[in-house]
Amino acid sequence: MTLEGLQQLLKKYKYDAFLVTHDNLFLGQDIRDDENKIYELCGFSGSAGTLIVFQDHAVLLVDGRYEIQAALEIKPDKTEVHVANLQKWLQEQNFTGKQIKFAYNPWCHAIQEIERLQNLFPQISFIPAPDSLTGSQQSSVEAAAFEHDIEFAGLGRDEKLAQTSHFLQAHKLEGYLFTAADDVSWLLNLRSDALPHTPILRAYALLYADSRIEVFADNLDLLNLHPLKELGKYLKPFRKGSLGLDKHKTPQQIFNLLGDENSFRSYPSPVAELKAVKNPVELAGIANAHRRDGEALVNFLFWLENNYRRISELDVVEKLHDFRSRQPLFYSESFASIAASGPHGAIVHYQPDLATNRPLDNNSVLLLDSGAQYFDGTTDVTRTIALGQPSPAMIRDFTLVLKAHITLSSTLFPAGTSGAALDAVTRRPLWQEGKNYNHGTGHGVGCFLNVHENPPSVSPRGYDELKPGMITSVEPGCYIENNYGIRIENLAVVEKMPGDGLPLYGFRPLTLVPLDKRLIDKYLLSAEELLWLNNYHQTVWEQLSSRLAPDEKAWLQQACAPL
Repeated sequence: MTLEGLQQLLKKYKYDAFLVTHDNLFLGQDIRDDENKIYELCGFSGSAGTLIVFQDHAVLLVDGRYEIQAALEIKPDKTEVHVANLQKWLQEQNFTGKQIKFAYNPWCHAIQEIERLQNLFPQISFIPAPDSLTGSQQSSVEAAAFEHDIEFAGLGRDEKLAQTSHFLQAHKLEGYLFTAADDVSWLLNLRSDALPHTPILRAYALLYADSRIEVFADNLDLLNLHPLKELGKYLKPFRKGSLGLDKHKTPQQIFNLLGDENSFRSYPSPVAELKAVKNPVELAGIANAHRRDGEALVNFLFWLENNYRRISELDVVEKLHDFRSRQPLFYSESFASIAASGPHGAIVHYQPDLATNRPLDNNSVLLLDSGAQYFDGTTDVTRTIALGQPSPAMIRDFTLVLKAHITLSSTLFPAGTSGAALDAVTRRPLWQEGKNYNHGTGHGVGCFLNVHENPPSVSPRGYDELKPGMITSVEPGCYIENNYGIRIENLAVVEKMPGDGLPLYGFRPLTLVPLDKRLIDKYLLSAEELLWLNNYHQTVWEQLSSRLAPDEKAWLQQACAPL
């Protein structure tokens, strides 16, 4: 559908506007190309945003990560771009005395979101749109499901179901509806090839208090599967208040099927924390995955050192894939690699394609953000790499980002500490120099699942506490528009630290990739920061050196030598 075609339908149905998000049933970032309705309508390719289509114009709302990208991709004569969330933007509009009709796809907005919007803006009627506006919610792609072996999962399906059923019993629930695909995937030890980078099972699941479970999806190759259209039949027998769900993650359409806010009770998913706190088998597998991933990255960095003058961003993506794909247990990339040369680095989620591809800039930096899915773990790593002679400004900004990275990596904190508190601690070295970054400091990571997993979240809105066994990224950055971008990202696991007195937690890095010392001004580092850096590089050397060819080993020895 075109923007103009949608606007004609709005006039036909007498709606003032239509809210467009990514068009799938799971309210998440993991979408197929054919589900990116925002891109289809206005050309914005980012993974997050809201498009408000009016009868005669459109408004795209993005967060700070996508400000530069949206300005480059959007035609301003057709679509306005604002850096704001939907609630903030609506509050700034003058709808007083007017009754406005906003249509929306009830499969693509959470119960809590619609409830909040309707309470905040009583002058706006939020109306579920007819199928002629939303289209079918059935998947058009056949997907195969496969077992995630207990060798990697650590816990069997029956054990996970029993664990989760205890929650239902404790809260006197007869059932719980899981609508987050990664919850269902983890609970059932199943994965799927429905998406190119994220092996989640795109399905809903209804768990009963006696550990029975029913699974609902369309176009999925799986035994004992019910089509999604039968979900309502299974929900109706529940007595009022006996069904649990998370209204922050459950589509409004489920509320419409139930018909009564008293028919369910809202609880955060009982699987979310079980999934986030990795078991010993998962932690061991993730550590092994990072060793193999570190080897692939060193293979690549050695190759890059000798070839960067004659290659492009797309060459970087292709060659890095080649090195990773040689590693045992490799499945796919964990997201589309970001290889950003020069000014492209300032676009936080830039991805090269045939239209934007450019040669690597000499005397600049390459921002490389990439990761992999291995059957035993998921990786995500960003390195900023000097190409030729970096400028003094690049070196200073890189060192400030490194100081921020070390700040979080070396921080000890008591039980109950939120991600928001740690986010603020991390930014201090940059704030002191009048710099900041418009994205979170860290996100949770799954085990052969989503590369972005909640909890935890180290961000201004990270309200959950960090607990031992959780894995988070540590990725502060600095972005100079039209010039360069810098980001340093490791994955780290939260661990209980030894010592007397107040129990304290801290981070142990999992990522094993050297940092580019050509970009570090050692005189800006404290003694403690320099010690952390040298110790990190010693760990990288000890873990990877025996895995490398002689010339790569010599390169790594130099890369990891103490500053």
